[in-house]
Amino acid sequence: MTPATLTIDPEDVRASARDASARPAWLEKVAEYVQRAASEGETVTLTAKQRMLTPEQVAALTGVSRSTISRKIKAGEIHAVKVGNRNRIPFDEYMRWWDQAMGDVVELVRDDLREDLFGTR
Repeated sequence: MTPATLTIDPEDVRASARDASARPAWLEKVAEYVQRAASEGETVTLTAKQRMLTPEQVAALTGVSRSTISRKIKAGEIHAVKVGNRNRIPFDEYMRWWDQAMGDVVELVRDDLREDLFGTR
């Protein structure tokens, strides 16, 4: 019997888009899954769902503590969705926050970097 679900990591899809030389491994998995289901007389329905991250995952991605991410959620800097009593951060929201945070860092160090690279102002 075919497994109930097949999950494809979006990072695998993005990585394969950069190297178009061969049929990507994730696409091979999809083809095998569909062929197996068809041979067993099953139908296949493809769906997509929004990628959600836990505060722990965001902390690991950014190199800060989970409690720091929780404080940023509480302060409204990062928008999270409650799932039961747990926070989940949509991947797009994580990317928005990360881009903003990195932009802020660039603004803070821009003049110092210019001075280090090109001399006094």
